[in-house]
Amino acid sequence: MRNRTSQPWAKLRSEETTNSKHVFQRARPSFFLASIQTLALALLLTGLTSRGIAQAGTNETVIQKATEQFENSPLKTTSLGDGLFLFSGDGGNVTAVVDDGSTLLIDSGIDSRITELGEAIHQATMRPVTRLVSTHWHFDHIGGNVYFGSEGVTIIAQENLKKRLSSVQDVPFVGLRDGPYPPQALPGVTYSSSLTLHQGSQHLTLANYGSAHTVGDTVIYITPANVVVVGDIFSNHFYPIIDLASGGSIDGMIHSVDQILAQTDEQTKIIPGHGPVARRADLQDYRNMLVQVRLRIQALIAAGKTIDEAVAAAPTKDFDTRWGGGYVSPDIFIRMAFSGMVTSHSEDR
Repeated sequence: MRNRTSQPWAKLRSEETTNSKHVFQRARPSFFLASIQTLALALLLTGLTSRGIAQAGTNETVIQKATEQFENSPLKTTSLGDGLFLFSGDGGNVTAVVDDGSTLLIDSGIDSRITELGEAIHQATMRPVTRLVSTHWHFDHIGGNVYFGSEGVTIIAQENLKKRLSSVQDVPFVGLRDGPYPPQALPGVTYSSSLTLHQGSQHLTLANYGSAHTVGDTVIYITPANVVVVGDIFSNHFYPIIDLASGGSIDGMIHSVDQILAQTDEQTKIIPGHGPVARRADLQDYRNMLVQVRLRIQALIAAGKTIDEAVAAAPTKDFDTRWGGGYVSPDIFIRMAFSGMVTSHSEDR
């Protein structure tokens, strides 16, 4: 067990330290009561994509299933202690870190529920949002960026996220075609490998460990609260999306998970991209699943199996009960992992 009073992630070298002044101060800001004009702008600017909700049925894509879930799940607010709050249900998990005068957000949910999210944030924090950290570029984590960016909130992210949001993106196997996003949604502050922020008594270390879920993932270590926000590198308990078009890979996900495990202890609260708050043991189980699936797919590739034959071999079968209940089916997860590994193997020759 690691000593909580001396967090190991404090040793990470920061490329840049920022402690921005409040972008604005309002006792009961209209910011949290989205005007029709602002909300309409956000929906117009972010909604011109192919992410529409299809009729329920067996031909739904991963993104259609996910969007349907995000549109209909209740929004839940959970206090994490130490001035931290978790908002879950309206897309990717959203975390708030509150100090005496402002709120720092991590991720911003989906665009169509930004009014509801804004109200929940205000009710919980009673402070204006002045900074927003985006863990990666996917629509269910940056859907509120246009809204917050239009209100003067400083958006912070890994440098590759800005490149992804600035152009059209197609994610294979899941049915996502999205972007480009308008300037209001883009980060004004970017970093390469690490960045340190301060929010009241809390210190936030932003880290990128290379390509994992995407090429621009950010992991946020919050101390002394002993909380880590990991985005979609880990969802609890669901098979992950591996965004191959954005540089994602199962190898990279395992590498990032290993780095997170090395920087946490048994008391750390781990905020996944989706699902309830996890502990280190949950992340270790997830890592073990990824490693075993990778080994089995490697054997199938070595045996000359095609992607369809690999799916038929069911290399995830004994993990499906625990990890297969989300919108990423075992078949899709196998196809993403197989395709990425074949491509990597070909490039290594």
